[in-house]
Amino acid sequence: MDSNTPDRPTAGEMLEEVLDLCTGLGILLLPLVILAIPCLVLLLPLAVPLLPLALLVPPVAIARAAMRRMRS
Repeated sequence: MDSNTPDRPTAGEMLEEVLDLCTGLGILLLPLVILAIPCLVLLLPLAVPLLPLALLVPPVAIARAAMRRMRS
């Protein structure tokens, strides 16, 4: 290589840069975890009763679509 061409980063250097960016993003978002945990604890009693209803939605939607198709 002559001195006029720029050095290209190797795959290891690029991976190291990506890991550094991910680490920085994790540190940046760390305060949000402190806020998210109480919110999850407060919303969990609301989500538990809705879970069975959410599991029933797809079968009911399929049955309604089948009934509409049989009528037409």
